[in-house]
Amino acid sequence: MRKKCEYILTYVILIYCIFSIPSVSGHSPLISGDTGKLDEAMFIPDPTKSWAIYGELHEGGEAHYYRFEIKTGQGIYISLMKPTSPAYKGFMPGFVLMGPGLNNRGNIPDYIEKPALANAVVMPGVQPKEATYEPFAPSSFYQLAELNIPAPESGAYYIAVFEPLQGGHYSLAIGQSEAFSLIEWILIPVSLISIYQWEGQSLIMILLPVVVIPALCLIFLWKRNWKAKTLFEWTGIMAGFLFIGTGFSVIFQMVLALSRTSLAQEVAITVILAFFPILLGIVVIRIIMQNRERIDVRKRVYLAMLGIFALFVWAGFLVGPVLAMLASVMPARKKEQSAKLKI
Repeated sequence: MRKKCEYILTYVILIYCIFSIPSVSGHSPLISGDTGKLDEAMFIPDPTKSWAIYGELHEGGEAHYYRFEIKTGQGIYISLMKPTSPAYKGFMPGFVLMGPGLNNRGNIPDYIEKPALANAVVMPGVQPKEATYEPFAPSSFYQLAELNIPAPESGAYYIAVFEPLQGGHYSLAIGQSEAFSLIEWILIPVSLISIYQWEGQSLIMILLPVVVIPALCLIFLWKRNWKAKTLFEWTGIMAGFLFIGTGFSVIFQMVLALSRTSLAQEVAITVILAFFPILLGIVVIRIIMQNRERIDVRKRVYLAMLGIFALFVWAGFLVGPVLAMLASVMPARKKEQSAKLKI
């Protein structure tokens, strides 16, 4: 009866993974490069798709430039944000949208390069009273400026992000059509590391739960006199521990974000995102630990399936899914050696 429940649970997880991809939305992350001149502006391939660009102004009086092409009537959406870290308290960037047909608004700083014959809309940054909570990549940020207008004419438009007094980290959201490609979705865990570093977190702090939780799990098993006997068990059990560690990492980031903003309803989304990696890890561990002497095809198929679908719930920072899939093809060495001795 217990085994049947586990198999049913596995199918539930797989079904969730399949149907969660089209229903969850968010910004596709990009890391800004060297965009300090107008002719070096970073090109945004589809300005209607939702992008989140993470950059850093190194000093006051510096600007970063972005370029996109759009048709008349298509929506231009731009939002400028900064981290909630106290280190950026005095950092207040703004942005300028430059392009054909715009109604001029505001005064462009002298150090901003402007395309010939382009009009400009200046959007200064304003500190809001409260930070915004982001549930999918649990974090918090201040939204400083926002612009949402239809493109008055077809052509090339430029965005300049600037801060007159000091440097700091900023995020520029462009577009509102929220969708991910398959590769973008799978690589979200890698992007999250860069995003949390953008917030000011160290790499050690980001990866701490993913290291500590598997270590504690190994100590727990050691105290219960459980030891992995084969490569199948080693790779499988570590995959499960990494899945669980990912879930606790999400919870850790959620708590950190909520320490800088108020509790929001979107927290429920984060809790669900943390729950499924933990559940995946528990299922993988039970598959490994039950009936250890029998490593049959069914066990291997389940591990392979769970490894594949772990990619879609961001479990294991890519390493966990790879280990689960490797475990599914690892030999049962103990049995193989026993068979050779009998011969």
